[in-house]
Amino acid sequence: MTLEFLIALAQLFDAYFRRLPFSKHEPEDLQKKIFVISAAWCVASIFLYEKFFANFGVNAATYKSIVMLGWLPYFLIALGLSGWRWLQNFFVLGMAAIFALTQHTLATSIVINNFGGTFDIIFFEATIYLLLFAISFPLSKNFFVKLLPSREFFDLRPQGIYIALLPLIIVSAHMILIADDVLIHSWEERLSRIFLPPVFFFFYRYILSAAKNFYDMQRLERNKILLEEKLSELKDYNALIEENRTRISVMRHDLRHSYNIIYTLLQNGETDKALEFIRAQKNFLEEKK
Repeated sequence: MTLEFLIALAQLFDAYFRRLPFSKHEPEDLQKKIFVISAAWCVASIFLYEKFFANFGVNAATYKSIVMLGWLPYFLIALGLSGWRWLQNFFVLGMAAIFALTQHTLATSIVINNFGGTFDIIFFEATIYLLLFAISFPLSKNFFVKLLPSREFFDLRPQGIYIALLPLIIVSAHMILIADDVLIHSWEERLSRIFLPPVFFFFYRYILSAAKNFYDMQRLERNKILLEEKLSELKDYNALIEENRTRISVMRHDLRHSYNIIYTLLQNGETDKALEFIRAQKNFLEEKK
C-alpha cells in the first residue's frame, strides 16, 4: 500500500497547489471545507488504487492512468464548493499540470539511471516526485499564490477564453503523447517536457504584461471619458456664463435708456409723463414673471 499512499499524497499536494491562486479570494471556512473533503477523498483513493493495482497490476499503463485522471475528483470538489468561474479554474489547472508534468519528467529521468525493474521505477518515481515537490515548495507556493490575473481579464471575449485554455491545451498535447503503456520515453521527448515550463513562463509573463497594459488602457479610457464629460460640462457652463453676460448687458442698456427717459421727462417738468412711463415699465416687468 506504500505506492498507493505516495500517489494519493502527491495528488493531494497537487490539489493544494491548485487552490493557492484562489486563497486570497475565498473565505477561510470555505478553504478548510475544501481541504477536509479533499483529504477524505485522498484517504479513500488509497484503497481504490490498491484494489485497482491488485486487479490490473502495477505497470506503466495502470500507473499513468491513475496519475493522469487522479486530479479530476479534487478538481470537481473544489469547483463545486467554491463556485468560481470555469475559466479561472481551467487556467490554473493547465498551469499546475505543466508544473506537475515537469516534475514527473525530472523524477523519471533520475530513476531510470538507477533502477531497472518496472515496480522499482514506478515506486521511486513517485517518491522522487514528492521530494522534488518538497524541495521546490517555497518558490512554487510563492509563484502559485500570485498566479491568477484579475477576473476582468478573463471576462474579455474571445481573448479571455483563449488565454484561459492555452496552458491546458499545451500540456494536453504532451499528455496525449505519453498516454501509452511505455514506461520510459526517449530523452528527446523528456527534454521537450523539461523545457516546457521555462518557455511557458515567458509566455505567462507576457500574459501578465498584456493584462497590465489592458488595465492601463481601460483606466486611461475611463479617465478620457470622465475628462470629456468634465470638458463638456465646462463648455456648457461657459456658454451659460456668456448667455448671462449678454442678458445682463441688454438689461443694463435697457435700464440706462429708461433712466435717461425718466431723467429727461423730470428735467422738462413732465412729471405725469414720467409717472406714466414708470407705470408702463412696472406692468411690463410684471407680465414677464
